[in-house]
Amino acid sequence: MNDANRFSDEVAAFYDASHEYGDIGDESFYLEAAMGADGPVLEGACGAGRLYLELLRRGVDADGFDVSPAMLDILRKKAATEDMEPTVWEADLRSIGAERIYSLAIVPYNSFCNLRGVDDQLAALEALYGVLNSGGRLLFDVYVPRYDTIAESFGEWQSVREVEYEGRQLRGRSRATIEDQVKQTYRAEQELVDSDGDVLTRDEFVLSHLPPQQVELLARHSPFDRWSVSGGFDGESLTDGDGVQVWELVK
Repeated sequence: MNDANRFSDEVAAFYDASHEYGDIGDESFYLEAAMGADGPVLEGACGAGRLYLELLRRGVDADGFDVSPAMLDILRKKAATEDMEPTVWEADLRSIGAERIYSLAIVPYNSFCNLRGVDDQLAALEALYGVLNSGGRLLFDVYVPRYDTIAESFGEWQSVREVEYEGRQLRGRSRATIEDQVKQTYRAEQELVDSDGDVLTRDEFVLSHLPPQQVELLARHSPFDRWSVSGGFDGESLTDGDGVQVWELVK
């Protein structure tokens, strides 16, 4: 993870607007886990607060952190409109800097894929282990790499949607390209263009494919005592054809 993952103010605002589409399958899963937790909850990579603010609305004692100050600014502004007082700070998954211990930590929506090397991935698991109490749980989800999707869409610009930003109508587009075939990483680019097609701002970052075998190896080398994986948010076994792998690691 590096500064490229922090997002410009414009792209952060666009990302937030383009992800305001309710429950994408993970929201009810993480909310149920958080509301059932016997103690405070920590959300890693909380972004602009899609899940985190809902935790506060439900009365969950929750903290959060994210690497992007622009995303956290959006979260705080949203919270202020509802008279909520979030406890969030700037940090990445490898170095959390929490001031208390939690019963549950969650890292939703593929955020672990921002960790590109084994050392970083293990450092994140160790950091999350360190902020959990005995018996505490870590829940996170990552996509299942699918070769058909990779072959079809990589290298092509995909139009996302149009949003209004500071009085201008902007269109977002994104593209994924192979960064390193050996390391199984890819580069994600995001651009905002105006009505004339001029690029106003752009961000890019590199993500890792994390097949289940690699995540299991990471879990085996982490300090966690036990782990399990499901093929989605309904608790069913992970099988061929599933698009999401949901991991639970227990301290």
